[in-house]
Amino acid sequence: MIKRYKWLLFVAGICSLAACRSDNQRYEDSVARELATGIRQDSIFMGIKLGMTSKEFYAHCWRMNKKGLFFEGPGNMSVLYHFKNELKHPATMTFYPDFRQNKINKMGVTFSYDAFAPWNKALFADSLQLDVFNLFKKWYKGADFLTMTDPVRGTIFVQVKGNRRIIIGKYDEQRVKVDFTDLLTENSKK
Repeated sequence: MIKRYKWLLFVAGICSLAACRSDNQRYEDSVARELATGIRQDSIFMGIKLGMTSKEFYAHCWRMNKKGLFFEGPGNMSVLYHFKNELKHPATMTFYPDFRQNKINKMGVTFSYDAFAPWNKALFADSLQLDVFNLFKKWYKGADFLTMTDPVRGTIFVQVKGNRRIIIGKYDEQRVKVDFTDLLTENSKK
């Protein structure tokens, strides 16, 4: 009985290593193929783009605020947007970019359902992640999302199109984190 248990653990370990390696290979192949096209995909969402200067970003957010679309995020440290009908339940998105040489090279975005509560399992991050994933499949067409396994975040969805990488993963029980990255600036840091 103990030998059988050890054997099953060994086989499961080998299978998970093989799956991890194939995930990484598919990702690396996708990055190489997309970067080789030379196509720039700078659009993030709602008029925000990779490569946008900080001045352009703040001016754009100010205009969107005047239209009643963007709001001050928690602690005045991010921008907040309310989803009313785009997801299965009302949700909030907060975001703020990383600037490199005064231009957006990354954007960290966090989603959460407005009515999240520890006792409301239907509004946990696993449901939200699939909801965000389905929304992003509509927003970001032209390249498939890879389903991968991350040791920390569990299942993640990754799309690489041109220079833009999008990663959708659970952050905690309540939130889903989406990262947009300009792979050209990422690669130039190395």
